[in-house]
Amino acid sequence: MIKLTDKYHCTGCSACFNICPKQAISMKTDIEGFLQPSIDQEKCIECGLCVKHCPIINPIDTQCLKQEVYAVISKKDRKVSSSGGAFSVFAKLVLSKGGCIYGATINEKFYTHHIRIDNIKDLHLLRGSKYIQSDIGDCFQLVKKDLRNGQMVLFTGTPCQIAGLYKYLGRKYENLLITLDLVCHGVPSQGAFNEYIKKVESLVTKGKKIKEFRFRKFNTWDYSPAIKVSDTKWRKLNLWENAYMNAFFEGYTFRESCFHCQYCNTNRIGTFTIADFWGIGRHGVPFKKNVSCGVSLVIDNFNTISTYKEQICKEAYIEKRTIQEAIAEQTNLKNPIPRHPNRNKAIALLMNPNITLKEFSKACDLPWKITLKYLIIKTFKDIIYILGLYNVYKTVNYKLKKS
Repeated sequence: MIKLTDKYHCTGCSACFNICPKQAISMKTDIEGFLQPSIDQEKCIECGLCVKHCPIINPIDTQCLKQEVYAVISKKDRKVSSSGGAFSVFAKLVLSKGGCIYGATINEKFYTHHIRIDNIKDLHLLRGSKYIQSDIGDCFQLVKKDLRNGQMVLFTGTPCQIAGLYKYLGRKYENLLITLDLVCHGVPSQGAFNEYIKKVESLVTKGKKIKEFRFRKFNTWDYSPAIKVSDTKWRKLNLWENAYMNAFFEGYTFRESCFHCQYCNTNRIGTFTIADFWGIGRHGVPFKKNVSCGVSLVIDNFNTISTYKEQICKEAYIEKRTIQEAIAEQTNLKNPIPRHPNRNKAIALLMNPNITLKEFSKACDLPWKITLKYLIIKTFKDIIYILGLYNVYKTVNYKLKKS
């Protein structure tokens, strides 16, 4: 009988689901809302392909020997991007060559899943941060079809998803496939987010359906989620209303495999690694550009950027930095987040339809009530975001802590 890795190590990458020749493997939602592979023993022919192509059972050996680090700011798309717009720069590059893009989107039912696009008009569907694990579906199969047809492909996702893609493909398709792995803090489940949305609609919007959800503002470092009901203005979520992201930053709601992630280091899996360039200018030479609207970190893991540098420079301002500066405030380039002792309790409470967000926040020691300290900090942060002084504040704060 075929045995896959257990749920404490499985990343949910879907390589096994995509590789099975008899469709004997399905991805089923567990009690915590995460997708887990399930084998139908009646369909299984015990060929062993699922085990062979599992990136956990048979890890990929990568050696990033000569990485180069860049700060990137898109000239045109920074205002519609979560950070400096690096993803849009690479996407436009591939689309200009007749290629296609695979990435995560959130549909009108707030389901996060990977899709394929080949038109620049659809690029907005893939922009923006999504703090939910994306369902890969059959995208690996579609990628393989595109590559075999000689079409250039850009695939973006978490490192474990990139590893799953490589294991499924069996080769890297040099010059045709570009992968962007994200510096990942950890992934909450779709099930947990679904319950969160229900709780927000019950208490915050008083039964009205949320039309749009935004995890963070474009063109800024601000991580304040907001919702839109009907055609009204964006409404920021504060205190217990923002329980989902508060829990995220504490590491309460992550998949078990995230706590011992093999990709939380500088030995990366993707062609390029992208993230927010937190702390730029604080841990190295001064940065030449205004950072108040966000800057992307791009790590060239396998000396690939020279092939596309001329085209990239037409779309973006790029400046070479150091790996030491990159990892200074990106802790997940050093090690995985520790497992929170209340992790199981937090997920159980969030998944419980009878527990309100305020009760959840209080039980998990997250912000839940208005205090004078909260009002002062919130007002201060709102002002520095509006004035574009967030990075200045962080720099001063960093220097004070060092002194």
